[in-house]
Amino acid sequence: MSSTFKYDHNRLFDNLESALKNDLASVAVEANGGKSILFVYPPMEDNEYIEEGKRRLPSDQYTFVDIRQALSDYMNEIGQDTFEAMYEEFGKEVYRSENNSEDTFFEYLMERIVQVFNEGKSPVIVHTGSLYDLDIFNIHIMEDKRVLSAHRQLIVFYPATVEGEKIMFLGKVPASRYRCIVIK
Repeated sequence: MSSTFKYDHNRLFDNLESALKNDLASVAVEANGGKSILFVYPPMEDNEYIEEGKRRLPSDQYTFVDIRQALSDYMNEIGQDTFEAMYEEFGKEVYRSENNSEDTFFEYLMERIVQVFNEGKSPVIVHTGSLYDLDIFNIHIMEDKRVLSAHRQLIVFYPATVEGEKIMFLGKVPASRYRCIVIK
């Protein structure tokens, strides 16, 4: 582990811990009415940041929601044949749909997030790179009415490159900075 990595990750986690100490009203003001924190770090260091987050964020206050695991669980729950039939009929709308969200992966994921809120904890979303090319973006999660009405913050671990003021998800897609506090 390089000294630059240690410095950067200590600085980022210190900034995250500081933001988490703010009351929800302060977060909402800074986040344009949102209640989310976008925690940005280099894509190649995803696992290191997730492990450090698990070490630093107490499990009695935070629950990690792994997108990779949720996607696998979703597909196992609905079954491969059902998934393939839905994908054949609806294409990428099987992941997120403006028309019918009921059986989508997005709805499944949001139910997991709501479950964490209902436990009185803040969800920490990790392995967000798994959302790449599924037509689900951080803004869809952060602007969901269930997140906006929650009494806890949502933390999104976000592997991205930073080019000046521009945040590029996985170095490829511009990120929305709306409805969140950005830690970079």
